[in-house]
Formats: sequence, C-alpha cells, structure tokens
Amino acid sequence: MMNKENENIRWSLLAKDVSGELSTEEHEQLQKELANNQDIEKQVKKLWGDAHYAQALKNVNTNKAWSNVKSQINSNKKSIVFKRYMAIAATLAIIIVSSLFVGIISKQQTTVISTAHTIEKVVLPDGTIVDLNHGSTITFPKKFKGNTRKVQLNGEAFFDVARNESVPFIIETEQVNIRVLGTSFNVKAYGGATNTEVIVTSGKVKVDSKLSSENVILEAGDAVNYSINSNTLEKHKVFTNNYKAWKTKELEFNNTSLSEVIKTIEDSYHISIIVGDSIVTENKVLNATFSKYSLEHVLESVCTSFNLQYSKQGDAYFIENKH
Repeated sequence: MMNKENENIRWSLLAKDVSGELSTEEHEQLQKELANNQDIEKQVKKLWGDAHYAQALKNVNTNKAWSNVKSQINSNKKSIVFKRYMAIAATLAIIIVSSLFVGIISKQQTTVISTAHTIEKVVLPDGTIVDLNHGSTITFPKKFKGNTRKVQLNGEAFFDVARNESVPFIIETEQVNIRVLGTSFNVKAYGGATNTEVIVTSGKVKVDSKLSSENVILEAGDAVNYSINSNTLEKHKVFTNNYKAWKTKELEFNNTSLSEVIKTIEDSYHISIIVGDSIVTENKVLNATFSKYSLEHVLESVCTSFNLQYSKQGDAYFIENKH
C-alpha cells in the first residue's frame, strides 16, 4: 500500500508526460511532486531510464502540446482525452506501485553485512563461512533458491564454501565473477579499485572477467589479478600465506624486502607506516615468521633486525634509524 505522501503525485501529469503534452508549468509541478516522493521518483526514472527520461522532458514541445490539448477540448473530445490520460496514469501507478512492492519484498529477503574497522565472521544460509575484512560489504539472500548460490562482495573476504556440486557458489564483484563448488579462497575486490585479486587456498575456482570473455581456472596455490587498465586476468603462483594474514595474523618472510614487509604489516594490521627518507628499504631483506603476535611485537622485531626504531604519532607509525 502506498503511504499518504505518495498520494500527492498527480498521475495525470505523468500520463501527459508520456503522451508528450506536458506544459512548462506542469513539468515544474511534476518535478516538485516527484522530489517530495523520492520512492516514486526513483521508480519513474528507472522505468524511463535516467538518460531517456531527462531527454524526453527536455524535448517536450509545450506550446505544441498545449495547442493539441486546446484543440481536443474545442472539438468536444475533452472526455476522451481525460479517459486516455487516466488509462495511462492508472497503468503507470500499477507499474510503479508494483515495482515498489517488489523492491520492499526483495529487501526483506536480502541480508547486507558491512564492516568498518573490524573483521566479522559471517555464516551464510548454506553453511559457507565468510571472514569479512575491514571496510567490506557482503550481500546475500536469507535463503538460497534455484540452481546457484549467489552473493555480492565489495571489499575483501576469505571464503570457506560449503561443497554442493549441484548448486555452484557464485561471487559477484565490481570487476569479476567467481564460480566455485566447494573450496577456500581469498577475494580482494574493493569498489573503485583498479585491481581485483583472487587467491585459492584449496579446491578449484573459475574467475570470469565482466568486461571481456576472458576467464581462468585456479587451483590451490594459484592466484589471479585482474586489472582495469589492461583488462586482463594475470595468473601466477603464491608462495606464502601472507595474503590472508589480515585474518590469521600468520606472517612469513623469506628474503623479503623491507618495503614488502612493511606493506604486508600495514595490510595485516590495518595501519599506516611512514619510513624515514634516509632509510633505503630495497636493499634490506628479512627472514622471519610471526604467529599471531601483537603489532608491537612484530614492529619491534623488524626494527631490531635492521637497527631501526619505531614510534607512534597519532594514527600512524614512524620508522627511522636509531639515534
């Protein structure tokens, strides 16, 4: 049922808009009424298509439309015109209200979970376990139906998918689609980023580019990076589990440059590290492993290895040579 404020929409104005007989004054009034009823406005623009709707209003010949209306009235066809408007208006009302109703029902059947500065464990309706990284959002139905299990991801998450060969699990991101049967893997796909990364821990995963027909199959130890700039899927091997250290806090460095060490620590502990200008990071390599240690312990150990020191100023950590 429409709420009372939606009753302020004059459907006859929408009908005249469809028939191309909207005057300038009526156009302004229609815009005001739509602005006060944003749910209706969204549905109207969705039905027209934003670009088409804007162009249609822009192209209305109001003088001609008014002449047509007056001519029809003068020819004693006022009742016919009115009935035609009402028929169009009734159709619009039914379509829009139905669309709003479907939208409400859809929202009630969908779960959206977002994180800001925390890691959250989510159990999906099929038993799939998802660890959601900072600043990420996952959207999924309250109950999977049909022949697929489909979710949407914006951000980074580690999936441990419940195996069901007859109902594939599909993850939609901004740049790629990921299809699995039962496996564990990490997806890094933040909205607005130029790259999407998928790394497989176990099982098999198919990754499809949304902007091309290209796809790759990944198995345990494989990774793929999709770049918007090149529009390509680049497959490669991974040799450490640092890609999921944000979840496990298990870090492993084997002849790893200090610059890469710092980047891994930043991603794993969600911090910012600033290195002093006098420190050359590329000629320093580290061999070490850390298992669920605190950030302070890791920083202290790394700095000790290179005769450095760290300090915290505000939200950032500074690394510099020991005085």
